[in-house]
Parts: sequence; structure tokens; C-alpha cells
Amino acid sequence: MKNIVLLKSKPKQGGGLEKVASRIADAFTARGDNVTILSPENKWFKVECFERAVQKWVKHNPADIIFGMDRNRYQTHFRAGNGSHHAFLKSRIASEGRIKYYTCLLNPTHRKILQIEKVTFEHPGLKKLFVNSHMVRNEILDRYIVDPNKIIVLHNGVEWDEMETDFNAWPENKKTDRFTFLFIGNGYLRKGLPQLLQAFALLNNKNANLIVVGKDKNIAHYKKMATQLGLSEKVQFLGPQSNIRPLYQQADALVIPSFYDPFANVTVEALAMGVRVSEILNPSNGQIIDDLLYRDSIRDTLTNAMDHPKTPESAAICRASVQHLNYPNQLKTLIDHCYE
Repeated sequence: MKNIVLLKSKPKQGGGLEKVASRIADAFTARGDNVTILSPENKWFKVECFERAVQKWVKHNPADIIFGMDRNRYQTHFRAGNGSHHAFLKSRIASEGRIKYYTCLLNPTHRKILQIEKVTFEHPGLKKLFVNSHMVRNEILDRYIVDPNKIIVLHNGVEWDEMETDFNAWPENKKTDRFTFLFIGNGYLRKGLPQLLQAFALLNNKNANLIVVGKDKNIAHYKKMATQLGLSEKVQFLGPQSNIRPLYQQADALVIPSFYDPFANVTVEALAMGVRVSEILNPSNGQIIDDLLYRDSIRDTLTNAMDHPKTPESAAICRASVQHLNYPNQLKTLIDHCYE
């Protein structure tokens, strides 16, 4: 039996990070390990205060594995689920311009995050660094001094078995014959929604609609933009949704025109629900968008997607393509690496 400390420096939220932390804790526990989750009581708890509290606790409660999931300077194992913050800031050049990028570099909060990120990745006590994609691996190696052998590419897991009932029910629950695109993301600008709306307005085939899911403080601006583009009857803004599976049942294609996404959870979720994906994952089950800043490129991607509406056969192929990412498989791989 090993003593495991799981660090999650954000308070309980009930979101994706919370679910992943719970699954990892359960996986260690299932092997007979003693698991302690350390997390601040509130979101205002400063990084330095939390780290001092963690160090004090570990000093009196020695651990075999300290598994970090957020911005902490030291742990033996770290899951960089959000990728590299430096790469994220650079991606803002494309969506918001160079001035915004350099302004962020002067921002004390971003500077603090970058300082912590450097210490985290380059700390000699770090044994394993888990990343979601080869893209993130390369970004870290380009920016930081890290032993490549420490970095393990482990894609996000998906609730493949749990989705089976909802997947099987999609033909009877799809409510329209119109081709349905689905966009899911918080922060519409960085996720590429303006370019998507402009491209959607250029479609020659009018038998399509777009469902937009997620939160944005300027959602009224994007609704107005859709109206000005003549899309008020074809684009639905649903805001944040707690249950996405009914929307996957409706969708023929998920569109992810994001300027920076290490490996979106919605990518594997959509595929597990039989929905083709237009982004960068697997061209056999979707299509790559060549240039996010060129609306004709996105339009061509949408046009191509409409040539392949969801069918029982295509949906089965998409779903099978991510069976190996079933959560039990991914968690076993992660825990095995931690035991090395």
C-alpha cells in the first residue's frame, strides 16, 4: 500500500477537473492505496499559502506519490490537463492580436502563473509529467528544460460504456432532418466562434443549423452578430448546459475551431456518441480545418461535413474509434506509470 496525496488547488466545483480528480482517487484506492486529497477551502486561498500548507502537511504525513492537477510548484507526478500556459498566451496573438499577448505578459497574474509553470515542469523532483496530446508535449519541450522521458502522452478518458444507452437512442431522438452542427466551448473568441459564424453564413447549402453551447460574458454580442449575418433562424445559443448528451444525439458534426485546445474533452465525448469532429484529431472520423483565420477554409470544412450526415454506420465507426480511451483503460495506464 502506498500513501498518495492528490493536490487540487481549486476548491470543489463539480466540473471536469473535479470529476477527473475523483476518478484518479478512486483508481488509487481500488489498488489498496491510502489517498488524501488536499484542496483549499475557498477560491481566494493564495497559491503560496496553499503550497505552504501542503508542504507542512506532507512533512508530518510522508507520501510515496504527490500527484498534482493544477498550479503547484512541486509534486512527484503532475497532470498538465490544461496544457502550457505560455502556449495558451501565444495563441491569443491569432485571436486577439499581439498587443493583447504582450499585455498579458505584463499582467502580474499571468507572470505568476508562468513562473509557477516553469518551476513545475523543470523541478528535479518531478518524476512523471502527464499531457493530453503530442502537441502539448512538443510545446513544453520547446519552452522548458524537461527530460523528454518524463513526459507521458495520455489522452483524456471518456465514459464510453456509460454513453452506450444514449448512443443507441440517437436515431429516435434526432428531431430534425436538417444537418446539425454543434459548437461547445466557454470563451467564444478564443474558441473561434466569430470565424465559425462568418463561415456558416457563406454556406451554399441552406439545410443546416448550428447549436452553440457554453458561456461567454459577451453572448449578447454574438447573438447580434448572428442576426446581422442573417443567421437568427439557423443558430441557437443555449448557454451552459449540464447535460450535453441529448445535443450529441441531435448533432451530425462537432465543430472545434479553437485557437488553443490541448485535447478537448468534447472531442472524445462526441466521437463516443457517434458524432464526426471537424478539428485536428482523426481525419478518418472527421476533417482538419486548414486555416482558422480564413473563413473560406472553415466554410469548406463545413461543406465537406455536410456531405457526410450521421448514419448508423458512420456513428458506429466514430464510436469505435475511441473505445480504447475508455476511462478504465486510461486510468490503469496512468496508475501503472505512477507505480514505475
